[in-house]
Amino acid sequence: MVKCFSSKEGTSKNEDSSSSQTILIPDALCEKAGLTLQWSGIGELGIHAFQHVDKSSIDNPSEFAPTDTFLHNLRTDSILFEPIIRKLVNESNGTFLAVQKLTPSNSARSETLALSRQYRSIVRACIENLQTSELDKNTTYKLNPQQRQHYVAIFYNIEFIWHLCEILFVDSVPGAVVLPHLLDWIRFHFPDTERAAGQILTGPLETGAELRNSDYWDVVIGLIMQGSLEPARALLRLHSNADTECFLQAESLLKTLPVFKVYGGLSTAEFKTRWHTWQTNVTTKLESGVFVSDKNLYTVMKIISGDESSVDEMQSHCETWYQLMVAMLLYKDPTVKTFELNRYATACMAYFGGPDRMKILDEIIMDLFECNILEVIKKLHLSSDSGWAATHLTNLLHYCGRLNIDSQAYDARLDENLLLEYGCLLMSHHSLWQVGVTYLDHCGPQGRACLELLLPKLKPGSESRTLKIIQIAAERDMPNTVNSICKVQGMRCLQRKRIGQALCWALKSQDPGFATHLADKLLLEYTKGGTFNCLDLLDNLGSCMLISDRLTFLGKYCEFQQLFRNGATREAAALLTSLFTSKLCPKYFTLSLLMDSLPLLETTEVTLLSSEDTSNLLACLEELADDCNQPAVIDKIKLIRLAMNKNLAKSLIFEACNPQLFD
Repeated sequence: MVKCFSSKEGTSKNEDSSSSQTILIPDALCEKAGLTLQWSGIGELGIHAFQHVDKSSIDNPSEFAPTDTFLHNLRTDSILFEPIIRKLVNESNGTFLAVQKLTPSNSARSETLALSRQYRSIVRACIENLQTSELDKNTTYKLNPQQRQHYVAIFYNIEFIWHLCEILFVDSVPGAVVLPHLLDWIRFHFPDTERAAGQILTGPLETGAELRNSDYWDVVIGLIMQGSLEPARALLRLHSNADTECFLQAESLLKTLPVFKVYGGLSTAEFKTRWHTWQTNVTTKLESGVFVSDKNLYTVMKIISGDESSVDEMQSHCETWYQLMVAMLLYKDPTVKTFELNRYATACMAYFGGPDRMKILDEIIMDLFECNILEVIKKLHLSSDSGWAATHLTNLLHYCGRLNIDSQAYDARLDENLLLEYGCLLMSHHSLWQVGVTYLDHCGPQGRACLELLLPKLKPGSESRTLKIIQIAAERDMPNTVNSICKVQGMRCLQRKRIGQALCWALKSQDPGFATHLADKLLLEYTKGGTFNCLDLLDNLGSCMLISDRLTFLGKYCEFQQLFRNGATREAAALLTSLFTSKLCPKYFTLSLLMDSLPLLETTEVTLLSSEDTSNLLACLEELADDCNQPAVIDKIKLIRLAMNKNLAKSLIFEACNPQLFD
């Protein structure tokens, strides 16, 4: 049993070694000889014994009998490779390509906001698929509950972070007043309070709601803290004491609470004046004891008055520090600007234990409030989604002109590097590699270089898949890649004795050397068996035969046979003569070609081969005879020589009697 150690992403050198991942390889030979590894594919390692082990190099040879070496394949895994999550990868690719059609700009645009929301809707759909997959009886793919819960948590956090990033960096907020959007963010991601309010309001619409629902005041305070004033007022009207003075005063104050609207027609200064006037009125009523008759109502009015002493009560109704922050801003600084959020975030975090008790999600939210987008990208990149969020969010922010990390060149390089890593990851998957290609297409020269390296390394599988790989390479003007893939496929076909298919790949690769090699093999097989096993291909080579002299000869020879079979003997004779005079015929095939001339020499049509043609053939025959000493071949040469001599005599007589035909 051999152990391999690989450190996890984001692990520092000072962290405990338990943060490393241990992979056990059950191989006694590797344990004895040690390990070595090599790249065996995209994102895949081949692990095997370090050195050859035989009986002389070990103490107990019987332990390693037989001593065959095993190859262990080790590849990276990704959450994106899960079948239920591949839909996220494919759908987000469409949105990514839509983003690439935009021109990078520093001004906020409705197009980028719409595309950002598309990304979020894709993530939400993925979460819903994960949550409903257990109920789908038709699916054969099942996740265990712990794994499903883990995946849901990952993508929920991604959508949560993306939504906040959209508010702070993508959306166009006049005057940078972000509180209305932050309230929507909190309401959207913490809907339990509104759901509880809905359940109460769908019940009996009569007073005494606080008696029927034990969580009545928790719901009212939660709605007040989320700025949902209408349902909060509706709940107060269902209280047993709704007709008393204190509740009527509270109803009036909540009804007249000024709410800042970006397009409400009021400037920030005018709104602040109204706000302070209203809050002073609330404070005055509190100090005069209007609400002391009901403790819970008194707490509600302290919250909306912005009283510092109400923070502890607010904290008890919040799950997180950012919920508390948004609630405090609503009643302390409703016109807060984006650049001021950091101060409030730090103060609210202190109520929840400070930075020491922060989780990774808290750190990312804090970085967003601090506008430290580089740290956000770093931490997202190290998250469990294999870089999906970091890649797409960085790309979107780049096109919004909102990265602002360093220079524009640095921002563009960061975007390209993340796209490059994400594209390479997808290229390692058997069904997502085409999606990976589209990301590498937008990585500049580095992406093209990666494609040239990775496309030939893809496992070909079926012929249609191989042709698709070749098409992608050809569309991107990568002739060397196309040739490399075709050569590999051709060699595989040749190893399987499929010379015809190998020749097809040689023609696609336009490799003259490989085509010549295959043509020689076909000609040699013909000399032994007298037939071609891929005659249909050879009869239809067309101009493809011109990539190699040997292939040209093979194609013309097949054309000669076709003419002869069809009875076009005169054309066949002319072609045969040209094959000899062109010097294309290989020496090992000369005898076969001369044997094919016998039917033409012995025909009654004396004009098929002229005296000059016959003399050329006779010269080739004598050259062959000088180098041959095999009895069987010598007999054939004598037979051909006799036929040539007879044809030469007949052709000379015919030419002498009909000189006008040869003038």
